[in-house]
Amino acid sequence: MNMELTQANFALDAHRMMALTHAEGAEVKVLTGQVWLTMDGDLRDIFLAPGDAHRIGRDGLTIINAVEPSLVHVDAPQPRPAWWRRWLTAVWNYLVAIGEARARAHLRRGIYTV
Repeated sequence: MNMELTQANFALDAHRMMALTHAEGAEVKVLTGQVWLTMDGDLRDIFLAPGDAHRIGRDGLTIINAVEPSLVHVDAPQPRPAWWRRWLTAVWNYLVAIGEARARAHLRRGIYTV
């Protein structure tokens, strides 16, 4: 079943599973019970207990298996900003870091200009 949601709670009975596709960036949080996450192309198995959360780091198939009756909250991934916005943010952060480094160097040398 394909659904377009921004967030949802899912109740899973013990030993039942749910599949997510193209869920890179989505966050899975366990409200009650215990679940086991397995992701296509990822060798790790991730177990989540109540209060635990995991952000899915890759696209592809993600399976959520309920170890016991569980309530799972899924937040959909946030849309990625456009490439030019990411580039502009990176340039801005770089320039800020250079400015901060220069200011620290001036302070270490005792040069105070206002």
